[in-house]
Amino acid sequence: MNRRQFSKAAGAFLGALTAKQTWATVHGAASEDAPLPLVSRIRAYNPVWNSPSHSSLDSMPLSGSKGTALNVWVQDGALYFYIARNDAYNEDGNLDKLGCIRLRLDPNPLADAKVFRQQLDIYTSRITVHAEDAIGQRCDILLWLDVSDPVVLVEARTSAAAHLEIAFMTWRDQLRNYAIDNWNFPGHKNVDPKLRHATADQVEAAADGLLWFHRNDNSGLVVERLIAKQKFEAKADTIVDPSRDLIYGGMLRGSSLQHTGKEPLKFQQWEGTAWSYRSRNPSTTHHATIALACEQAKDLDAWKHNVTALASRFESSAARQASKRRAEQWWSEFWNRSYIFINANKGADDIGWQVGRNYQLFRYMLACNRGGNLPLKFNGGIFNVDTANPAGYKSISGAPSDAAPPDCRRWGNLFMAQNQRLVGWPGLLSGDFDLMTPSLDFYAERVHTAAARSQLYWQHNGAAFMEPLSLYGLPVESLSTDHGPCSSKHLAWHFSIQIEFAWMALEWARYSGHEIKPYLTLIESVVRFYDEHYRKETKARTGNEYGPDGKLVLFPMNCIELYTNTTNPIEVVCGLRRVVEGVLALPASSVPAKMRAYFEQLQPHLPEVQTEERDGKRVLKPAKDYDPAGINNATEFPEGYAVWPYRMYGVGTKNGSVEANNTWDTMPEKRQRALGFMSWQCTPIYAALMGRHDDAMRLITEKLSDKNASARFPAFFGPGFDWIPDHNWGGSSMIGLHSMLIAPAENDVYLLPAWPREWDVEFKLHLPHNGTMQATVADGKLAKVKAVSASGGHYAAQLVPPAEQS
Repeated sequence: MNRRQFSKAAGAFLGALTAKQTWATVHGAASEDAPLPLVSRIRAYNPVWNSPSHSSLDSMPLSGSKGTALNVWVQDGALYFYIARNDAYNEDGNLDKLGCIRLRLDPNPLADAKVFRQQLDIYTSRITVHAEDAIGQRCDILLWLDVSDPVVLVEARTSAAAHLEIAFMTWRDQLRNYAIDNWNFPGHKNVDPKLRHATADQVEAAADGLLWFHRNDNSGLVVERLIAKQKFEAKADTIVDPSRDLIYGGMLRGSSLQHTGKEPLKFQQWEGTAWSYRSRNPSTTHHATIALACEQAKDLDAWKHNVTALASRFESSAARQASKRRAEQWWSEFWNRSYIFINANKGADDIGWQVGRNYQLFRYMLACNRGGNLPLKFNGGIFNVDTANPAGYKSISGAPSDAAPPDCRRWGNLFMAQNQRLVGWPGLLSGDFDLMTPSLDFYAERVHTAAARSQLYWQHNGAAFMEPLSLYGLPVESLSTDHGPCSSKHLAWHFSIQIEFAWMALEWARYSGHEIKPYLTLIESVVRFYDEHYRKETKARTGNEYGPDGKLVLFPMNCIELYTNTTNPIEVVCGLRRVVEGVLALPASSVPAKMRAYFEQLQPHLPEVQTEERDGKRVLKPAKDYDPAGINNATEFPEGYAVWPYRMYGVGTKNGSVEANNTWDTMPEKRQRALGFMSWQCTPIYAALMGRHDDAMRLITEKLSDKNASARFPAFFGPGFDWIPDHNWGGSSMIGLHSMLIAPAENDVYLLPAWPREWDVEFKLHLPHNGTMQATVADGKLAKVKAVSASGGHYAAQLVPPAEQS
């Protein structure tokens, strides 16, 4: 439906809303504003620590922009922070941290502090550290990131004049054989050091400031290994290579600093070198600036000049104050986009309150990628830290982690699509549309490589994105072949998520009101792959392009990772049907006539969703044909894709929730793990959109409360199947909480499909056609409801009737 159609179809304001005997009843008038100022409500979630940390695992995330962020902690009398950029990929295709900063004072209230307080103010994205020693000497340290430029700013105040000591620390001052999980090499976990080409960082310590950088050696880029292994030389010119000519690093400057030397050190899980600086004179005020740059630049001297100039721009007090004001405005706009406050008056011991807080904290972490070029990695984002094996932490294998610096993460440099999608989708209902675009652009920018794979290996059109992608759009070497499919059986014909990114693009445009044009090539290319590839496969096998019913026969395919050699897996069938419907619903002016005609011709040939009977109930079938004995990954729930993201079944859909609920209720014993909650499992979303109140509450509590926290910062989710902080754990949790509150349909908004009676809530979320929904639930009553589109039209909305609730 386009905006013009929407304006005609939108119903009257919520006067038509009826309770229909559900537990929540309408009460009170519409209101746009929360009773308390938004800033006070957000700051109620500020993490405060009253003791220093034991290691980097106990760090706080400081969120910036453009893929820049810090992990900040105080340990052994010093303040430390790791610096990260989301695009700092080395020659081997591994995402590097940029280094570590250590800050001390002399005299030093942080050492043996009798009073200590470290606080993250998420409303302005600032970390403050206060310490007081036994004789009453005090210090206050403030850190923040500029929101216009990738610059870290530090200010320190002391009760008595003190020297500032600041050091740049790195483990990459020379080449070392750390056990980094890199899927672009054979063996990936135990890579032969002779195969690696990543070079050491360069450090230039001047008298008054330090410059460091990593410059990728173009003669050793790992993408060349992928091209050779996959016999892709003829199509190599299609590859997007963000690592070529890449230089990343920074410039450290400060108030009256002078270089005092360098020293070897052992710290956390690594060995390296520290370059130290000290203020020439003691003072009660100090500042430091760390300007960062990550650019594809052929001219190293020009890169140095630019990062030095950037650092100098923030040396004056006026410039730093202006930076604070920019950050305040930027973050205020972010928090005003959307919010969810649960049991706001009950405090941190209440599980509902914890769910609301951890939702906000994880959304804050995602915001570091505003303006970023690449999507955040599912396995840690840019907040991963050293891989020590802390108490209570086990990797998926149960084995201790290898000692390694924070460049290491489980699953390494894999862009696993099923995981990466969950970093993009949360932005839909939170209104963070700019946080979705890096995920969409990753595929849109690599679609020509995916299309070249189809042409090279199968001689037809369409984009063939494999599930385990590298940075470059080709499959990672450890899971690739030289003829197209993935080398691993459970991933061999797993293309499913490429159609989901096409659907994400359509939903992004429908919700945000932005033009779909940047993603039309991606959308058409992924649809064409299924059409052309499987018509060709079917004709080679049977002599006809279609099955006897005139429909596409999608074989061979993986049904996610659950079954191999399936026909018409449910997640692909749902995806194709929704994407084709979505394109045909776009305004004529948005879609080229030729593309529209192609989709109109294709639509009648799309397969149908299949059902079957189990335990006397009609259930969704994972695929038209599959071997039920051939389970590869019993934690998968492909039938759930029909509920979300494709919304063909569930609350507010034409097909309703019966078959979906039957599928859940009759899940075979050998597949019960599919109803779990860890990591990328989307069961809270499915449960909510099927109206399963008890299951939704139980699962969102497991996901978002403190029950399963193993790190000091409660939104460093995991470990589960992946890493700490597990970003697909957080992403699926955010979507699940959204889905418990509202289930947008074509023209309507279904309210509270699975909201627990026990939880009060105030929320503001986004709806299709650039609309918003604001509502309050208190003591089982729904109040202060308002749902409008950007054009001022109101949505028809209704509470979910009891028949659709469990």
